[in-house]
Amino acid sequence: MGSPAHIADNSSALKNRLPALEVKELEQLVRHHNALYWDKAAPEIDDPTFDKLVETLRAKAPTSKALEELGESTTKKKSQGFDDVVHLRPMLSLDKCYDDDTLLKWGDSFKGRVVVTPKIDGLACSIRYGKQGEIVLAGTRGDGKTGDNILANVKGIKDIPHALKNAPGCSSDGLEIRGEVYMRISRFNSTYKGEKSNPRNLAAGALKTKDPLESAAYGLSFFAYDLLGADPKEVASESEKHSALQRMGFAVMPLELIENHKELPDVFRRFVDVCKGMDVETDGVVMKADLLSEQERLGATAHHPRYALAYKFQGESAQSVVTAIEWGVARTGTVNPVCVIEPVFVSGVTVTRISLHNPGYAKKLGIGVGARVEIVRRGGVIPHVERVLSPPTQPLVLPTEWPVVGGRTALIADGDFLCLAEPERSVDVVVARVAHFTKVIDATGFGEKRLLQLIESGLVSQPADLYALDKKRLAALDRMGGLSAQNLLDEMNARRQLTLPVLLTALGIDDCGPTVAETLAETFHSLDAIRALTVKDLSAVHGIGDTTATSIVNGLRKSAPLIDALLQQVSVVEKEKIRDSGSPLFGKSVVFTGSMAKMDRKSAQKKVQGAGGKTPSSVTADLDFLVIGDEGSALIAGGEKSTKHKAADKLIAKGSKVKIISETDFIALLGE
Repeated sequence: MGSPAHIADNSSALKNRLPALEVKELEQLVRHHNALYWDKAAPEIDDPTFDKLVETLRAKAPTSKALEELGESTTKKKSQGFDDVVHLRPMLSLDKCYDDDTLLKWGDSFKGRVVVTPKIDGLACSIRYGKQGEIVLAGTRGDGKTGDNILANVKGIKDIPHALKNAPGCSSDGLEIRGEVYMRISRFNSTYKGEKSNPRNLAAGALKTKDPLESAAYGLSFFAYDLLGADPKEVASESEKHSALQRMGFAVMPLELIENHKELPDVFRRFVDVCKGMDVETDGVVMKADLLSEQERLGATAHHPRYALAYKFQGESAQSVVTAIEWGVARTGTVNPVCVIEPVFVSGVTVTRISLHNPGYAKKLGIGVGARVEIVRRGGVIPHVERVLSPPTQPLVLPTEWPVVGGRTALIADGDFLCLAEPERSVDVVVARVAHFTKVIDATGFGEKRLLQLIESGLVSQPADLYALDKKRLAALDRMGGLSAQNLLDEMNARRQLTLPVLLTALGIDDCGPTVAETLAETFHSLDAIRALTVKDLSAVHGIGDTTATSIVNGLRKSAPLIDALLQQVSVVEKEKIRDSGSPLFGKSVVFTGSMAKMDRKSAQKKVQGAGGKTPSSVTADLDFLVIGDEGSALIAGGEKSTKHKAADKLIAKGSKVKIISETDFIALLGE
């Protein structure tokens, strides 16, 4: 697990990148960070940043498979010897919020009372009981659809009855109890503290132990939060579920019924104190529409129910006074404010500086020197100004010009942002841009301090200058010497051949990250062809819209002098063009869904790419083929339609060209 500072840096860097990331990059990041959290218990970013990452992907690709894979197990490996449990109803995640406005907007979406309970940081578990009240099955959440059968270990948890008493009437499937397995803080502190990282990770390991006796020895606990299959005449609300679970002998969380949802922000703050006094780790407050009829009306997305919301804790709050507003410039030339505050201790660290994101955000806060502010560490990591408690003695004043080499330059207002009129004259901007280039080409010897030294000494003013460095002049710099100078020269000489995607990414053009650069190289094959593109040409490429196309075309035009200078120093390894073999898949986009019977999905995607086609990750209006795997297919075997299948049906109904074909049809297109 990364240190708090490391997690904060990673979180801040990722949030800054999110607007420019393409769908493939977002999917990779969602899968990567989901696996770090659930499979390795070693998160690299905080919860709010992961939530923002997921929401960004959902906005760009609502049918992405990566969104369906979120859960406690991403590997789906059965090497531990656990059988599968298929959930009768998906175990969805909870939607999250971090501010009162989002909470109140959610409360406007339904009628009736709201149930409020603490949200504990445990492991979701489903337990099924037969018609006679006997325990028959228990499973982990897994990917939400399928989990691991942990019945033997669940029977060793004292909070879980083996037979139900006072149970309400139920459906033919019996009753299903859902809840959280956890380890009490007191037990962890008395027995395992110093040996294990935290109660949650220890509980996860104990629940998956092969030996039920060993699992029982850990002394895990359980509380129930949901009841499925009960007769709706007996259980018609969330609060009635809570009472029924208590009657059956289950431990439950403290619950409040709130008549007016406008009171929820105050209720949340009251629950913060409630949670502090509990013998369990908590990370927020869960709020649900009480009436099951309203829950049914609101329904659910593929990811979360619309009738429930988790208001996550921001971390401990504190108050301080703003002593100064400082301004800094980014690689893009935007100028952003940072507030300096009187040192204050928050969630284990002393905070003195807090980013205000952009001038528009700072103005909305009403911040300035002398203001008293409330500070939290969102997700327990990143300092954030939550609100201004008393007005400033000196209101915020936006700068109108910026110091640059040889004088000053104007600042241009653009909505919520301020931008340098001549960013190339700013030393900060040049350092950031050259640093970006060295990072992309993996020239690790050039840290920011070294680059600042090179730029201030006049040896470097743009990335191309790195290839023309003179050993004698380098060696004369402070703390350099002949050996260090030669190492830098050798490092750049080893990078005089760059692939086309690497070169495009290294230019630092807005909206041209690694995935887009790879797409450009695969589609247009040469740098000359890419430099000649119009917005219309680029907009026609799958996955690149008008906004991204405009950004890239303008960026290439502005980068023309840099590209020309680089071409004097490096050679570009361009993509070989795939010739039209006459395949019906040439130039077509193909998405796969469902279980493949005759080949795995990666092999199928490679077949498409080898034939000159493309394999995007989501179903969109310009898709050519959606291939439904033959195993359990809704086309040939009566199976249920997948999310992608349903999305394609909707697009076809609206006139889209997409064709839905079976795996057998796909193999026929391959000519195999």
